[in-house]
Parts: sequence; structure tokens; C-alpha cells
Amino acid sequence: MKKIYILTITILATINISAQCNGRYQTDIYPNVSVTTVQYGSNTDLVPQTVNLMMDIYQPTGDTSTSRPLVILAHAGSFSGGDKGDPDMAYFASELAKKGYVCASINYRLAPSSFSLIVEQTTVKVVFMAVQDGKAAVRFFRQDAATTDTYKINPDQIFFGGTSAGAILGINLSYLDDLSDLLTLPNGANWQTWLNQVGGIEGVSGNPGYCSRTNGAFGFAGGIADTAWIDPDDVPWYGSHALTDATVQYGYGQPLNGFTPVYLYGSGSMNDRTNTTGTYHHLDQYAGGDHPPFINSASIMQNNKDSLATFLYNILDCNPNNLQKPTQKTCSNTVSITDVQHKNLDASIYPNPFNDELTIELTNKAKNTTISIINTLGKVVSKQNATSYINKLSLAKLPAGIYFVEVSTNESSITQKVIKR
Repeated sequence: MKKIYILTITILATINISAQCNGRYQTDIYPNVSVTTVQYGSNTDLVPQTVNLMMDIYQPTGDTSTSRPLVILAHAGSFSGGDKGDPDMAYFASELAKKGYVCASINYRLAPSSFSLIVEQTTVKVVFMAVQDGKAAVRFFRQDAATTDTYKINPDQIFFGGTSAGAILGINLSYLDDLSDLLTLPNGANWQTWLNQVGGIEGVSGNPGYCSRTNGAFGFAGGIADTAWIDPDDVPWYGSHALTDATVQYGYGQPLNGFTPVYLYGSGSMNDRTNTTGTYHHLDQYAGGDHPPFINSASIMQNNKDSLATFLYNILDCNPNNLQKPTQKTCSNTVSITDVQHKNLDASIYPNPFNDELTIELTNKAKNTTISIINTLGKVVSKQNATSYINKLSLAKLPAGIYFVEVSTNESSITQKVIKR
């Protein structure tokens, strides 16, 4: 009788676990994974030259689910090298896809060889241009979910992270909410200026008009410019870090053995902050200084993969015991950056649809107001300064299609979708 009782309990427990997420996201349920390469946006680097932004999308072969969580990964390389196909990116993306996730490994804009990252302004611009590209990747999938639904992702379950530089990208993308946050930094006012010069927090790398907020962040040897950016209602975080890592320090310090002219708070400092805010988090720490911890250890890489999978499962909506906070920031319960900016800048854009000419009528013309026309890949196809309150743009040479009009000043911007017949 005792054996039957134990067997019954085991079966019921298995059924309960399986029912939570239909048996997905904890174990490998798909043996094969397909990989496709797509363009998710476009933008100019510091040269400036146009960079087409590409990503590899990993999907479980034979999966028929129509609302899958998405994991976006960004590669290492000190913001000057690396690629979406790097072995660690392919490993984590493939392993998570086997559990039922959709994964995307992205390329992002890097520092051109002619620019030195020992200059603070260049470093700040390059890092945040990469963050802008990451946001464009998030928007790409939210746009897809709202339109063609090609990738069958759940737009309320998007997680972002990566290795080293990619981890820094994903973490800062997830926790920097507004330009005013930069003022917590010693040189924050200059950071604001430099970031505005390359397009602000959101940038114009592609897919405007959609929310770029994530639902969770993770990083293998990552860091953040200021742990104060992690608010009590922020999204969960997972980290993996070696205690004596000199490339990205575990605590507070300058990356690349002090070579880089900025400071970062590493995973140890982030762990302290998330303990204080009560944010769900998990940190794997390792003795030694390997960067990232798994670089010379297949067993650590596997452990990190398993830890990441457990972390993600613990914050999935389909898990009734998930560890998200009820007040956690989402696209639906927070005011977007664009909404805040609308308070100080307003414009009427008409007619819409239009044929050859578009009128932009400004309610309050600020100094240095610019008007940009952006295509669906994020490329600026027309840009000019506003000359008066009523500005007429001749756009007869543009092919028919969807465009975005961005009206911006040094302090704010608004974006509106328009259709050219």
C-alpha cells in the first residue's frame, strides 16, 4: 500500500509540473533546432556608415505552440568585435530552443577600427548605440507579434542578456528607464549630451512605435553603469561571474584591467542591490578570474545553461509559482519614454496617408528642431531642420510604403507612423 501511495503522489506531482507550462521550458523536449538569419534593423555607426543589423533566430523544430517566451542574446567582444554566431551564443540559444523557447542571437553596431575606446565619449556612444540596437531587436519581435506573428512569441515574455559586452548591453537596456537616470553618474550630464547626439535611449535602429522593455535580464560576466538604476519594481536578473575577473570586475571598477575610461558595477554589486530591492535574482559566482567563468570549462557552461533555464522558468507567466512581483514593470503598466517626451513637444502630421507632400505642423517650435523620415528598417531616408511652425516636405521620390516621422529636439522627440501611397 505504501508503494502505491508513493507512486500516486509521484504521478500527481509529475502531472502538476507538466500542467504548469504544458511540460515545456524545464527539459529538452525538441531534439532539433532550426536557425534562420534575418535583418531586424539598420543604423549608422560613428564613421558614419550604414550597418545592416542581423540576427540568427533559433526555433524548436516541429513546435506548434503559438505563444512562446523569447530569449535575446548578445555576443561578447568589448564592443569592438564578436559575432552573433559565436560558439557560446549558439550553445545557449540552441539549448534553450530545445526546451521550447524562441531565441535570437543578434549582431549590433561595434566601434569602428578608427575610433579609440580609451576616450570616454566614444565608449559611451558605442555602448549605448549597441543598447539602441538591442531595443530595436525587442521591438522587431513585438512588431511581429502584433502583425504577421511569424515567430509565435509571447510579447509579454521577452528576456535579454549575453556574455561580457553583450551582458552589459542587455542589463543596461533593461534597467535604464530615462535620460534623467544618467545624472546619478559623476559625468552624467555629458553622458546625456552624448546619448542624445546618437539618438537618445531608444535610437532609430528600426521598428519604432513598439515597446522595448524587457521582462528579465541576465549576464555572463556583465555589469551596469549604476546599480541605483535597479528599482524595487524592476525585472528579475540572473548573473554568472568570476570573483577575480579583471575584464569586467565582480564589484566596482574599470573594465579591461582599467583600460576603459568608465566604471561598471559587476555582478557582485548587482547582487547586493537586488538583495536590497527584493528583486528576484540568482548569482553563480566562481573562484578565479576566467572571463566569462565558462571560457575554459565545459562543466561551468553547462551549469550556467541549467541555472539560466531554472531562472527563466521561475519567472514565466505559465508557471503559477513564478517569482515576479505583482507590481513589476511591464509595457502595459509603465509610461513609455516616448509618452513622457510628448509632454514637451507636440506636432500634427498630415495628410496620412499622403501622396507626394507631407506637412508637419509644430505646436511649440523649439530651437534645433529636426524632422526625420525613417523607413521600416530604421534607416533615415530624409532629414531636415524645421524652418517654421508649418513645414512641408516633398517626398515624391520615396517609394510607397510605411514610414515613421520623428520630430526631435535636443531634449525630446515624438514618432508617428505614416503611409505613402
